[in-house]
Amino acid sequence: MSTRVTRIDVIRHGEPEGGDVFRGHTDHELTERGRRQFEHRLQRNPARYQRVISSPLQRCYYSASWLAGECALTHMTDQRWVEIHYGDWENRPVAEVMTDEAEIAQQLWQDPLNFCAPNGEPVTRLQQRVLAAWDDLLDNYTGESLLVVSHGGVMRVLAQHLLGLAPEAMSRLSIPYAGLLRFRIDEVSDGQRFVTLETLDGASLDHL
Repeated sequence: MSTRVTRIDVIRHGEPEGGDVFRGHTDHELTERGRRQFEHRLQRNPARYQRVISSPLQRCYYSASWLAGECALTHMTDQRWVEIHYGDWENRPVAEVMTDEAEIAQQLWQDPLNFCAPNGEPVTRLQQRVLAAWDDLLDNYTGESLLVVSHGGVMRVLAQHLLGLAPEAMSRLSIPYAGLLRFRIDEVSDGQRFVTLETLDGASLDHL
């Protein structure tokens, strides 16, 4: 039985401007530290990629575009890889929301798959679009090595589904700025796909 191997690294953007807020679709640029974090993480986990896919938001787009230019790679953006939309909480300080709307906010940590910020995007909808984007990568680029530059919430819902984790485990999965998940996907001749998490590099790079 023949097997085709695809490797997909998913990396979170580095530190953005704006402080500790519910950022979601708010389009902040990277800080200088954030740019260094991205570069350092890739140095810690070297790989040869065929192409780079990113969220179109600046905090992802900048680093993906930079890497594509440095390595002469194709860079594509896909709206499905953007962070969840936090609705009325967009760009509000996390500490403020946790105090003013504590009952709703606690659901984000305790029952994440049923969470939706006021006037925001449900986590279930986030996961649906992320998994659709993931499946498209496997259908179109089987056998390649890919890098996806995305967001913390995106990476949590992806990992929860692919690894069969309990929903509440999403909130316990630490993905710091520029955190990286490295997946190996083995596709056998009958069409079945087997996913292995080869690397979870969640070391903090706040010191850079």
